[in-house]
Amino acid sequence: MSKDVFSPAVGAGLVAIAIASFAPFAALAQSTGSLIEAPKIEAPRTEEIAQMPEADNRALIVPDDTIVFSQTDRFAMRVYKPDTMILFNLYNKQTGVTEVLGAPAGIQSTQTGVIYRYTAREQTIEIAIANSGEQTVTINGTPQQASGTVSGTVFYLPRIALPPNAIVEVSLVDVSRADAPAITLSSMKMVANGRQVPLPFELLYDAGQIDSRYTYAVQSRITVDGDLQFINTTQFPVITNGNPTEGVEVQVDQVDQEQATTDQPSLIGTVWQLEQIRYNNDTQVVTDNPSNYTIEFMDDGQLAIGADCNQAMGSFTEDSSSLSVELGPTTLAACGPESVASDYLQGLQNAVIYFFQDGKLFIDLQADTGTMQFSPQE
Repeated sequence: MSKDVFSPAVGAGLVAIAIASFAPFAALAQSTGSLIEAPKIEAPRTEEIAQMPEADNRALIVPDDTIVFSQTDRFAMRVYKPDTMILFNLYNKQTGVTEVLGAPAGIQSTQTGVIYRYTAREQTIEIAIANSGEQTVTINGTPQQASGTVSGTVFYLPRIALPPNAIVEVSLVDVSRADAPAITLSSMKMVANGRQVPLPFELLYDAGQIDSRYTYAVQSRITVDGDLQFINTTQFPVITNGNPTEGVEVQVDQVDQEQATTDQPSLIGTVWQLEQIRYNNDTQVVTDNPSNYTIEFMDDGQLAIGADCNQAMGSFTEDSSSLSVELGPTTLAACGPESVASDYLQGLQNAVIYFFQDGKLFIDLQADTGTMQFSPQE
């Protein structure tokens, strides 16, 4: 699902000066865009703010096209590249307004690091990531304070040099919920461009989102040309329960490429069976017999669906992590009183985002209402 982050520069406006580190990202300077205001979002889940280009389609994890997702006390910001352009989101936590949404942004590489910049009218927002890992956010020249930071280094043990185009991803996640996907609070990607491990990082987060009862960890992975090469196989807890916020040493282990190819889940060609639907009002639907609730995504865009005692057909479209499902003819047999077929079919019609975690398929529903969880049918 990850996208190639390298492409020729397009657009005008900000000029990319490609020197020193992060050169591949520096080749992606884009034209500036106008400020976009969205309607006020009621009761936002701030750990998900600014992660998606559409406010109604926020996901529990940061999508693969994200370059930087950072939070200060007042703002949540996301820099991402869904296709050929680098885009920018800015959510104001105090007003509840998404002030910038899917606006083109620019990038500048310097001898000390890289700067992502959004400019419109009289507003300039910059996220600077230094080669030392330090991260700074400024709005109209004024530094924005983050109430929390986690810093450290990413390293591995094999004596292998990273190629210049290796991408190092580091994320701060809430891993408290064993039966749900991890929630990302902050993340960043770095292009190695000749640098070798240990590679420093700093993640900005909102301390107001931290619950002392919960568990938080730093995760990391290294990819080359979209292929996973290294990933952490153990947790590196931070922040709560006496765990550190600085000097965190995150070890990533080399991936067996043959196993990685074999174990990589695929949306198409797998029969997925429903395990549960978790709604964001803390209710859930659990199937007594998962094998009765199945879905198979065909390579021609068609769907084969089992909904308890009924069968359904349909079609789907997917692009990167987005997913849309349209139901077709459905049999109308009367299932038993314990059937959850109606919840299941309704959930599929509300699909907006899909992703994989630990070999399972997760489908997020419209308006941040919940998540469907599937496992491959044996």
